[in-house]
Amino acid sequence: MNLGGNMCEVDRGSKPLKLSRSGVIDGAELYDGTLVDKFDTGWHFHDGWQFVAVTQGERRYQFKSGTVVAKPGRLVLLPPNLVHKANGIKHEKTSFKIATFPALPLSERLTRIPIELSDLTLFDHFLATYQSLQEAKMGEGKETLLSHIQATLAVADSAKDEKQSRAPSFVTEMKAYLLQSLDRVPSLASLSARACISPYHLAHTFTKFIGLSPLAFHARARLLKSRTLISEGNSLSDVALSLGFSDQSHFGRHFRSVYAMTPSQYRRSVISPRR
Repeated sequence: MNLGGNMCEVDRGSKPLKLSRSGVIDGAELYDGTLVDKFDTGWHFHDGWQFVAVTQGERRYQFKSGTVVAKPGRLVLLPPNLVHKANGIKHEKTSFKIATFPALPLSERLTRIPIELSDLTLFDHFLATYQSLQEAKMGEGKETLLSHIQATLAVADSAKDEKQSRAPSFVTEMKAYLLQSLDRVPSLASLSARACISPYHLAHTFTKFIGLSPLAFHARARLLKSRTLISEGNSLSDVALSLGFSDQSHFGRHFRSVYAMTPSQYRRSVISPRR
């Protein structure tokens, strides 16, 4: 019995990738891969932390300034709003447990780069936490699990070595504006006029600090919002139109190119079937 929510099996050749939502922490998404042939995502980001534990093979995470590799015994933590893409090794099968959390006050300090923890105790602890999230075990309440997650982040916070320059204020302000304007698709010209700088300077500087151009970032933000709207029971056509996509087909192509699954497959994983 799956007490943690519905589970969608996304076909990856002979082995499925299973996606479900936790019954303990609202909005937490759980990816369970067993000997997955291929699960390659496009550039995207998440509202909250993502924990990655690979138990067989390797999974590579690329971000604007480098690459980290998740492998057995190495726990990889991706911070909120980190633009990244992920893939396995070609012609090799990978098994993994991935938990993506909603925006929660899990860490006091912010970071903009992935954290690698080669600690078998933390690795095994996360696998146990993942199982509790997946099965909604009795006695493992939300506060208990959040404390486990916070303890891992505390270790990560002390271990990280981060040397990054601060983004200019117009980049931070533009990012906030884009996140608040998801119902329409802006032009680079209109954004540069708003920031009172040239289109080239806006695009170049925004990409340098965020990892995507302003328009590409806005497109990924709309797709991230679509996951929330789908989970709330909105129709795919309404979701597409409310987020500025020309039609459901246009929305579906973008969704699949980024998340390696269709909106319909995602919908089946997060919405209970009517009885």
